[in-house]
Amino acid sequence: MTAVNTGGDVEIAGGRSGSTIRFAAAAGLAALAGADRSVVVADELTADFVPRDFPRERVLVVPRGEAAKRLESLDALFAGFLELEVGRDWTVVGVGGGSVSDLAGFAASTWMRGIDFGFVPTTLLAMVDASVGGKNGLDYRGRKNLIGCFSQPRFVLVDPSLLSSLPDYELNCGFVEAIKHGVIAGDEHLTMLEQAVAGSGRIDRGALPPLIRLSIGFKAAIAGTDERESGVRRTLNLGHTIGHGVEAVTALAHGASVAAGLGSAFALAAERGGSRVDAERVGALLDRLGLPKGLEAARLAAPETRGLSPAAFRDAVAVAMASDKKRVGGDVLFASPMAIGDVRMESIPLVALQEFVRRAP
Repeated sequence: MTAVNTGGDVEIAGGRSGSTIRFAAAAGLAALAGADRSVVVADELTADFVPRDFPRERVLVVPRGEAAKRLESLDALFAGFLELEVGRDWTVVGVGGGSVSDLAGFAASTWMRGIDFGFVPTTLLAMVDASVGGKNGLDYRGRKNLIGCFSQPRFVLVDPSLLSSLPDYELNCGFVEAIKHGVIAGDEHLTMLEQAVAGSGRIDRGALPPLIRLSIGFKAAIAGTDERESGVRRTLNLGHTIGHGVEAVTALAHGASVAAGLGSAFALAAERGGSRVDAERVGALLDRLGLPKGLEAARLAAPETRGLSPAAFRDAVAVAMASDKKRVGGDVLFASPMAIGDVRMESIPLVALQEFVRRAP
């Protein structure tokens, strides 16, 4: 699979399918997916972003947030497809954040052995990360993205104006995935992101469109060389191994959990010879955004875990990490940020990661 940035659309050519990432107003959705043969998947808030030329009876509303990625939500969506008589010539359009795109993409990829689909991301996290690259996943029995597939959306329609009503906290959480890209890409990329965050922690929303394009181009290029995550694409898991453990225990937003995981990954890398200066630089940026940069900050940020002792909290995160999909036997393929622009995949024993979590800041 290859990614081509033409200066307008970003084209991703996969082994079995391709994807076009278009930067345009969401009102033009009908030009990409005909309203007469489309079913829209949205949540109760993002349904308001669906253009009015799409019939309301073909807008299927699913739960908000991580609840959308449960098997019960998939079953309800399939029931809706059946009632609407969705056929192989239809298009499924996911309008919403990362959870909606995960559900819509998986449902479309498995309905009638796979039908056409596309996304209109409405959060920063979905624009820069979740909607790009063809990974669609559902949670199972509390484990993140355990069920899923690699399948490219035919299109992703990116309209940064949809972020105007997104609360600052949600915007900051989504920005963490862009920071992850900057850490992997190098100093110039990360510096551009830092410059968009004021000392107060507020993100300059006017600066977002070029940063969104930068992040999308970066991720598309990586996904384009490693469609099924067997090589360099694994670096995009930076911050997620510990972050998913934090998310499972705290129920914090995904971006906030990944922030804690990213800060922790830098702390571990510093112990193994990585740059402490770069660890402090990224930690300072997360601090400025009001997001946890480590495990103790994550414990205190979540109402569900403030009452736990630090030791009990770390034990819970360590146990949750045992379900990480990137385990190979007793080891975990861990993205180690040795420095800005130097993220290495290392095979680290799970017990060693758990020991680190139990003493990490």
